[in-house]
Amino acid sequence: MEYLIKGKIYVDNNFQEGFLLVKNKKFVEIFLGKERPNYPIIDYKNCYLLPGFIDSHIHLLELGLLNIFPDLSSISSLNDLFDVIAETKRNLSFFPFLIFFNFDLEKIKEKRYPKRKELDKIVDKKTLIISQRDGHTTILNTYGLIKIFEKNVVSGMELDAYKEPTGVLRGEANELVHKYYKKNLPRDIKILAFQEAEKVAMKNGITTLCAMVGEEEDNSYEILLESLNSFKIDIIIFPQIKDINKVKNLGLKRIGGCILIDGSLSSYTAALSQPYEDNPNTRGILYFSDEELYNFLKKANDENLQTALHAIGDRAIEQVVNTYEKFLKDNSLRHRIEHCEVLNNQLIKKIKKLNLIISCQPAFEYYWGGENKLYEKRLGKRIKFTNPYRSLLNENIILVGGSDAPITPPNPLLGIYSALNHPNEKERINLKEAVNLFTKNAAYGIFLENKIGEIKKDYEADLVVLESLPIDNYDIKIKAVIKKGEIIWQGD
Repeated sequence: MEYLIKGKIYVDNNFQEGFLLVKNKKFVEIFLGKERPNYPIIDYKNCYLLPGFIDSHIHLLELGLLNIFPDLSSISSLNDLFDVIAETKRNLSFFPFLIFFNFDLEKIKEKRYPKRKELDKIVDKKTLIISQRDGHTTILNTYGLIKIFEKNVVSGMELDAYKEPTGVLRGEANELVHKYYKKNLPRDIKILAFQEAEKVAMKNGITTLCAMVGEEEDNSYEILLESLNSFKIDIIIFPQIKDINKVKNLGLKRIGGCILIDGSLSSYTAALSQPYEDNPNTRGILYFSDEELYNFLKKANDENLQTALHAIGDRAIEQVVNTYEKFLKDNSLRHRIEHCEVLNNQLIKKIKKLNLIISCQPAFEYYWGGENKLYEKRLGKRIKFTNPYRSLLNENIILVGGSDAPITPPNPLLGIYSALNHPNEKERINLKEAVNLFTKNAAYGIFLENKIGEIKKDYEADLVVLESLPIDNYDIKIKAVIKKGEIIWQGD
């Protein structure tokens, strides 16, 4: 089938009125102006036609679970939390455990986590898991502590004055909780979660996404790999394991995603070169020794695997960069650093020299950047060096955009708006650059720059149709989402 799509086309970094001729799932011709051949027309009058959005960093399983279980991001009191848990216990009793995402301590009026015994009053015979919004702190009830840890005390397990676990877990203990539920979720629930995540992605204009999925002893990435053909959008798998041989045997071309070098600023586990402003007794944690990291990255590189690693604090980023300096002659495999938030000029120069790709999440600054927000509390004056997009682009470092969903919504419009309106005015970027984060650059970050990410002849016909542009507001209407020439989502 051949047909035309009419609208304001984003071509050569500008919007121009015209028509796109689509045939066999691709753009076969672009007609700018009013002249066009005689084909059926889908007329998106006065609407903006952009390449289909690419989200470079989504936790697909967790995003899907967020759309099965209640989202805690709007909860503002512990009593409201307890009510939500009680209702969920009634409605989702068939699940092997209850899991909630996006608990935000900054919004809770009591300014504390729920106590283990408070949770026991609601759920006492099933594991209850509450994940803080950053994903780096979890809270368990007593049943969950016994089920996952038996009676062992693990690093990162908060203890009370009587040396008893409070139920609050960070660091290694937090990671063990995530590994536990991912390993024990039934296959059909995982597939349901992947399907739910795809629905959310599509309605946000995403036609391709990078799925950060799996853990050691968790086969989620294999389940996703087996079911890829059932999805309408393209899903690029980043298996979050360190087993290089297994990844190679599966025929995958990359490894990592959120393999942790450090933690998060919210949970005081991001590794900083200087102590936290509001907790000077810690500089965060590193999950790898220098030798372990070198051995992993060197072997992955030798096996021609693209790598992606989670590093937020400057001490963690420095460890990654220093490791690459020992063996990386070029970056033909397009190795990435995910998040890469707290930087300085020296690190930026090293990243440029190594030609590393930075996978950024601009919405982090929308939620936590600027005066009197989380980053300032944790870093003080160092917020001048968080997510410095202008400085990175000035060095011709390639930035690819994502959401880290469910940490922030999988909404590229929010990401574009956040990059345009960075709280630090010196680090703001322009509309073309912000759009490229989620289109052209993102395609390059996964070796698809000759297929998607731009509206070009012979590129796949992936489009998002917008009523307006996310310059002064990101809450704008998406008219349609088109994947390989097919409308996969349509607005009112």
